[in-house]
Amino acid sequence: MRTHPKALLAALATQTRMTTLPTFCFVVPCFNEEDNIGSTVGSIREAMGGRSDYEIILVNDASTDRTLEQMQVLAAADPRIRVLDNPTNLGFGGSYKQGASVATASYVMMLPGDDGFPGQSIAEILGHAGEADIIIPIVTNRGERHWFRAFASKGFTTLLNWTFWLNVGYYNGAVLQRNELLRTIEITTNSFAYQAEALVKLIARGATYKHCCVSTQERAAGRSSALSLKNQIAVWRTILHLLAVVGLFCRLPLVPTRSAR
Repeated sequence: MRTHPKALLAALATQTRMTTLPTFCFVVPCFNEEDNIGSTVGSIREAMGGRSDYEIILVNDASTDRTLEQMQVLAAADPRIRVLDNPTNLGFGGSYKQGASVATASYVMMLPGDDGFPGQSIAEILGHAGEADIIIPIVTNRGERHWFRAFASKGFTTLLNWTFWLNVGYYNGAVLQRNELLRTIEITTNSFAYQAEALVKLIARGATYKHCCVSTQERAAGRSSALSLKNQIAVWRTILHLLAVVGLFCRLPLVPTRSAR
């Protein structure tokens, strides 16, 4: 029996998509984001334009709403989307680690499931890929956030920079990292401080980094748990862990920090 040419071309295209590794992986941790996950995926697609060399890993962190169902609908319509379902709540950092561990792309970026980063901002970050090992976005419209959250974020950034003699502009955003480097470190925290732990460890080992400026937008529905007491305690535990591993003011014999600006 002969195979129709169109069917053969379709099969070859599918095989190519499966065997060609993507350039970018977007890990999207979600807890009760049923109203935002669709628009988050839409922002990623907008940023990628006509490109198809990317994968999206949606991580459901034991949500109690219809987040998982919405994810499965999105994945059924797009082979580039995979869904991971945590049977128990692991936290934001824990969900990121789950997603990053199965990423196959050259670069990995975390995007919150609240659609906080519009497509234009995502594209701006991706546009700097290859200019350094790590691309760190700095949010320019902080006035859009609640004043206390902005104050806490600024204090956290200042504390880490003073402690480890760094000049990182922001520790909690949609950082773009080389996957091969990310796999050389262990991220111990499952909290919102996971990105700070990763950045300090990677930069202390000599990874280069570059900043870029982006804007964010407020979530359309729901609220953030970033400032919960549980997360604040976890942040301080992470700082103590970094002091033990990296050393105060990077006094251990590590490769000097390099900033590609």
